[in-house]
Amino acid sequence: MLLIGHRGCYYPGYNQNTIRAFKKVTSEGVPAIEFDVQLCSDGHLVVIHNLDLEEVSTGNGKVSTTDSRTLKTLYAGDPIRGKDHIPFLPEVLDFFASVSPEHRPAIHLELKGENTSSPTGKLLTKYIATGKLHLSDILVSSCNLQELKHFHSVCPTIRIALLEGSIHRKQLLKKIGVESECYLERVFSCGRENYMFPRFIALADNLTLLDQECPDPRVRSLLAEEMKMCLSGAPYTDKLLEAACNMDAVSINLWHRSVTPQFIDKAHDCGLKVLVFTVNSGNDLQACAKIGVDGIFTDYYLEAVRLLAD
Repeated sequence: MLLIGHRGCYYPGYNQNTIRAFKKVTSEGVPAIEFDVQLCSDGHLVVIHNLDLEEVSTGNGKVSTTDSRTLKTLYAGDPIRGKDHIPFLPEVLDFFASVSPEHRPAIHLELKGENTSSPTGKLLTKYIATGKLHLSDILVSSCNLQELKHFHSVCPTIRIALLEGSIHRKQLLKKIGVESECYLERVFSCGRENYMFPRFIALADNLTLLDQECPDPRVRSLLAEEMKMCLSGAPYTDKLLEAACNMDAVSINLWHRSVTPQFIDKAHDCGLKVLVFTVNSGNDLQACAKIGVDGIFTDYYLEAVRLLAD
């Protein structure tokens, strides 16, 4: 089973999606590292997770409306954990290229922001063509099906993975109306993002929060239904498997809290691997291993190795 350093690591004294975090887990022998890519306002590819800078840096505003010159002045994450500058994709790829092939972790690159597929594909193609990286080093994923399809049309030989398991913001806003968008941040984890999750494992806890934060009965009912569907694994359908197969994806990456053994078996029958995110507790790691997942994204690589060995 593959363990993947989620955004590198989140060890004490380390910020995620930074070169220093990538170096740390690489030195520990991590077999794969995941990170996120967005476009800033002047067209440069930035390695950062959240769409809003204030949540993952010392800046403010959206990544997509901030220029590269400004981004280079900011620290990634919390400076108390380390004064790490936000890296750009060429810097990150140069780091991976500097690691000898026998020790180089696989690159699990998520197309996080919109319109990232074409420039990311062109840059990866350049690194492969010059021999700095190899096709076997790279797996590109996205929750955005259109971005992933476009990437695959640009780079048909680079492996891809389809991400699913979240609540899709744009689809949900069509149901509740944009005037009710204010409730999303209050009741969902990643509530400012395009892809969100229930805050709690138990549906009852989510519904209690929803009752507290949303006074509109119509909107409350629609959000409750969305939470129920997400937690039940409703996004994991035969249609999802068909889409992944039609795109020649090698894996589907799913939320570990809602994936079921039955769906994993179906995916395996289709020739797809199943990778799950983001798993940090010992009980969750062992539960995922028992139901037959092929890989786990974790913030704490060495701890995950120890817990699984135990």
